[in-house]
Amino acid sequence: MDGPRVARAEALLGLLGVSGRDKGVERGPLTVAHAEESATDVIADLLHRLRAHGCDPDGALGRAQAHFEVEPTEAA
Repeated sequence: MDGPRVARAEALLGLLGVSGRDKGVERGPLTVAHAEESATDVIADLLHRLRAHGCDPDGALGRAQAHFEVEPTEAA
């Protein structure tokens, strides 16, 4: 899957060392599970940052979910 949103997510996860596109790294259940857990941690960290800056993390999460559900998949 390609597209700007996927590329940004890959770059962010790459900073954590868990990019799914790492060359020479075999993708398997453990790798996928690790990437999923890392993505969850990043989302939680961003929500904590929003709250620390006086923003509404629940509202932001709801808007992000709405964007995700409405936007066409990037695989198409």
